[in-house]
Amino acid sequence: MRILVFILFVFGCQIVNAQQVHHEMISSQGGTTTTANGHLVRYTVGQQSVTGTSSNGYVVQQGFQQSNWAKILEQNTISIATTVYPNPFVNEINFSFSTSPGDKISAYVFDVLGRLVYSEDIKNENNLIKLNLLNLSTAEYLVKLSSDKFVHSAKIIKK
Repeated sequence: MRILVFILFVFGCQIVNAQQVHHEMISSQGGTTTTANGHLVRYTVGQQSVTGTSSNGYVVQQGFQQSNWAKILEQNTISIATTVYPNPFVNEINFSFSTSPGDKISAYVFDVLGRLVYSEDIKNENNLIKLNLLNLSTAEYLVKLSSDKFVHSAKIIKK
């Protein structure tokens, strides 16, 4: 009987270890809907990491990891073409603008969980700003640039 219990225990541990997922899964298919009661429901298909969270705002996120970037993204108040290069980058990434978005631009970098990992206020010089992100780990990030009249969000990848 002890041998059977031991075999089941070892087999069970292997199953638990088999559930580890790759840490770089970022996107999936899914959507967001609002119920008749006004509750926000987010659903995904295809993500590999299981999690469940909720907040005081009655947003239920159950089953699979939800994108936290949706609450960070905003719309531009004016139209300015923004070019991001190089992307992927090694240490430094550049943002060039078709017209001036203002003298001072605030840059915020978020990880895939929506956590702020870097922020800086940068002086706009000749419609170009550079971010030195040497201290960030190799991963995918969301960068949000904003000034008094401009907001831009972009996905960046650090090699």
